Amino acid sequence: MKNQLNSQNFKNLFFKLLLIVAVLLTSSCSKVSMVKVEGLKCEYRTNPLGIDNLKPRLSWKLIEENKTRGQKQTAFQVLVASSLENLINNIGDVWDSGKIESNQSVNNVFKGENLESSKQYFWKVKVWDVAGNISKWSKVAHFSMGLLEKDDWKGEWIYKKDQNKKDHNWYRKNFSLEENPNSAFIYVASFGYHEVYVNGEKVSNAVMNPVYSFVKKRLPYLTYNIKEHLKKGDNVIGIWHAAGWSRWGRIKAYYDAPFVFKAQADIKLSNNNIRIKTDTSWKCKKSYSAYVGRWDIKDFGGEIIDERLREDDWNTVKYDDSNWQNALVFNNDEAKEVSVSNVNLGPKGAIVVPSTDANPPTSKITAALSAQMVEPQVKYKEINPIGVQKDDEGNYVVDMGENYTGFFEMNLFNGKEGDTTTFKIADREVVASSWNQRSKYVFDNTGTGHFTNRFNLAGGRWVTISGINYKPELKDIKGYVITNNRKQISQFESSSNLLNKIYQVNLNTYIANTIDGILVDCPHRERRGWGEVTVAAMYGDALPNFESGAYMTQYAQFMQDAQADDGKMRAVINGDDFEFLMWMANSPITIWETYRMLGDKKLLENHYPTLQKWMHWLYEHSDYETGGALKIGTRGSLEFPGLGDWCTPRGNFWTSSNSPESAHFNNCVYAFMLENALHIAKTLNKTEDVAIYKKRLDVQRKATHKNSYDASTGKYGEGHQVNQAFALISGVTPEAEQQKVYNNLVDQVLYKFPYYDTGSSGQALYARYFTEYGERMDLIYELLKDKRHPSYGYFIEQGKTVWPERWSAIGNSQIHTCYTGIGGYFIKGFAGIRPDPKKLGMQHFIVKPSPVGDLKFANTSYQSMYGNIKVNWEKEAESARFTIEVPVNTSAKIYIPAQDSKEVFESETIAEKAEGIKYLGTEKSDAIGNCIIYQVGSGSYDFKVNKLPEVNYPDPLNKPDNLALVGRMNASSMTIQSEKLPVFEAFRANDEDLETKWKAKTANNEWLEIEWFKPQTFNTIVIEEDGENISKYKIEYLENDIWKTLVNGTSCGANTIHDFKAVTAFKCRLQIVASKTKPSISEIKIYNVK
Repeated sequence: MKNQLNSQNFKNLFFKLLLIVAVLLTSSCSKVSMVKVEGLKCEYRTNPLGIDNLKPRLSWKLIEENKTRGQKQTAFQVLVASSLENLINNIGDVWDSGKIESNQSVNNVFKGENLESSKQYFWKVKVWDVAGNISKWSKVAHFSMGLLEKDDWKGEWIYKKDQNKKDHNWYRKNFSLEENPNSAFIYVASFGYHEVYVNGEKVSNAVMNPVYSFVKKRLPYLTYNIKEHLKKGDNVIGIWHAAGWSRWGRIKAYYDAPFVFKAQADIKLSNNNIRIKTDTSWKCKKSYSAYVGRWDIKDFGGEIIDERLREDDWNTVKYDDSNWQNALVFNNDEAKEVSVSNVNLGPKGAIVVPSTDANPPTSKITAALSAQMVEPQVKYKEINPIGVQKDDEGNYVVDMGENYTGFFEMNLFNGKEGDTTTFKIADREVVASSWNQRSKYVFDNTGTGHFTNRFNLAGGRWVTISGINYKPELKDIKGYVITNNRKQISQFESSSNLLNKIYQVNLNTYIANTIDGILVDCPHRERRGWGEVTVAAMYGDALPNFESGAYMTQYAQFMQDAQADDGKMRAVINGDDFEFLMWMANSPITIWETYRMLGDKKLLENHYPTLQKWMHWLYEHSDYETGGALKIGTRGSLEFPGLGDWCTPRGNFWTSSNSPESAHFNNCVYAFMLENALHIAKTLNKTEDVAIYKKRLDVQRKATHKNSYDASTGKYGEGHQVNQAFALISGVTPEAEQQKVYNNLVDQVLYKFPYYDTGSSGQALYARYFTEYGERMDLIYELLKDKRHPSYGYFIEQGKTVWPERWSAIGNSQIHTCYTGIGGYFIKGFAGIRPDPKKLGMQHFIVKPSPVGDLKFANTSYQSMYGNIKVNWEKEAESARFTIEVPVNTSAKIYIPAQDSKEVFESETIAEKAEGIKYLGTEKSDAIGNCIIYQVGSGSYDFKVNKLPEVNYPDPLNKPDNLALVGRMNASSMTIQSEKLPVFEAFRANDEDLETKWKAKTANNEWLEIEWFKPQTFNTIVIEEDGENISKYKIEYLENDIWKTLVNGTSCGANTIHDFKAVTAFKCRLQIVASKTKPSISEIKIYNVK
């Protein structure tokens, strides 16, 4: 009996133990997380081919449909395998990171086995979420390595005998495979562009690659996966080669680049490897297409297709190449050493250089070969025509609907053999061709054919077609925007149709000028990478709106390679050089801005030696040792630091170089650069340089302030918007004077010169100031909603689909970067999505929306490296709602416009008491009144404010008796004397100068209007007409959107005084009903006489 009890007790104990073990096992097994791992990237790209970074960075995004608040990554595991099979079986034979406790999901450095040349690797990742639950493995991603060492390249540089650089040449190589390959990659390094074909098929969607580089030092190569194009048996590789930038003669350090290329294919079979490399066994032949034009400023020309020479099967196995030449090998050992050319580019870089097209390749190749890091150029967007008209000369003009940069395609009919059709491309309707852009097509005996660009592009909208005898149909025509394959990562829509158009046209302009891996001034006249527009556009247009990590890595490498031996940076990255400071300021300004947005420390580390040399060059060109600022060159000369702002509404052209205004501009730029260099040095813990840059910055700020500031007025120089904003953003203004300087800036924008008063080089810091430093999006909104000259709205009213070069909206460059750089207003400004200065890189960010002016709503999204950030706000009467999404694994500091935290609710709960929301405090704001600040983790938030704070605006400083001096002058039209400076702008009529004047475009039914930010009361208007031509006019004021007449007149003339009963209005105008000739008004004066 006792034994039976013991046995029973043992059984009970055994089952209890089993139950405990089961419970323990169950509790130790984490639940599957609802977090999904998506968007895997290596070195900022999806499944990149041929990288040459031995320690590549891996990134991913985390998505959770439930949007759990505070959801984040607490750990991760990465597997990298040498084969897909290993990875599927969870074998990380190249790297198994194990569980790494970290929330880092962007740019995690590979720490596995040594990566090998020409090998492909497969990887995946899983994460642990905030609760410790494990996600499923991500989908498989992959990357392949390029040729990592110089000796890995076995191919020879080859070229075609008797070639001309205008030729587009075919090369081909036949070979056989005993089986289908396990893997196959081909590596191509070319001076100029190339396309790769295998067995008759193009192996990628890339066009016009590689991107341009400083070819004396570096040549980017591309890698293509050709496994799926190869087969058991006979195969052929074809390469179509065109000289492209090898024809460019504006780099004196490497004037005559050789028209050559090299390639090698590494093919892996089951039991052996095969290598196909360029040598004399390759066959070559001139193709049926070639270049037209010089490939230089003012004449980039186009292409010609001779249909009589077409051979579509040239790249197929069956094609008989027995009558083709054998390629020649370029013997680099015997090549000519390259010295600096004495070619004359002209003092302003406007002289066309001698052509090198007929030269055989002789220049020694000194470039290192490295993988192209930026996304390849592709057909980015299809453009469809909207109309065809016949011109006075019998030609047909195709309207493509918008100005764009890229390819033109057309099916052709009804031709006779030898007939030539010419396509002339223009960016404005009044000319047939802008800057000699033209292509040609020669018919064969079929009378039908197809024209398309391949190795050149054009910028324009209107295509004039001569040499055809029928009206083309729209269905036979299309175009393609050509640029690097960078996804747009932003969206913006608001209650203002004008604002929405400005946002889109600005992005279109940026893309239209981003070609060959750099931002150029224009795609047709110059294609030169003037640096000042990049300083502006990387801040405003690129980083907030497009994938830019790989792009900026490539661009930074270009900058570093192009740096002069003495440390000077290039002002024109791909051409003849200048010594204008803002043009050279991408180092460090754009480098630091990229770090602010992407948190890429490696970018800083790679660039730092370049920065040190550059900062020393600037130090040597300053009077630091004697307590002074920059050494300023001769006024009007092109000496350092040269130009200040460029193409402003007031002018600012060559003669302004080294003027007092330009000196102040450049001294502020240098101070801002020093501050950026200081930030970089601190981030990299360069303690000695931190001390050096801090001392230089202190001296530069004090000297600049002393040189330019008038304490009695609170103005720097003339007190223009740029003068004031630059001093404030660069820290030049001492704290005791900041309010006075700031008040003058606000006064300029609202009253004294209420126009968008900057140009291409001022834009970079002007936009930064109003967006993030001064935070006055209310003022920017007032400027953006203007529709009269000078404004972005004026461009829209003139029908522009991209920005032109001049505020006049006319001129010979209608696709231009002069006024790009404003894209940040929408993402960083109106939506308020921006990096937190204390935690850069966007894993922790700021949301500071700006519901300003009469905007009713704005819906914005921005795809950061961590995920999609959404900020939607809507105003209704005095209340507002803010819907904000913070991606998984990120957090945000959110600024909600409200007077008191008790007026802010989140999902019907007082916000500070809601789940996952922490109240931080308040902050005054001149733009939106007051903000309540909250800290939140990831998730979706719906804030509601019952009463928005009031915003008060100052009256004009030193308000003059003449009220016209504190208003914006608008006009129905203006006579334009010069595209650079119209001379007869509306604002000439209130500049207190009788020698200047507004002049209308026509004689009758014209008007000149004064618009005030605040309503003004007045009872007297004095009109100073230039001459006595006006024969009938009215003076009117606007009341409840209806124009009411104050005065009727039959003749005007000089100093004509009009008295009337006092009225109060936002607007009044002179309505000119009739005039003998174009009416001119020197001044309008408006008073309230008591």
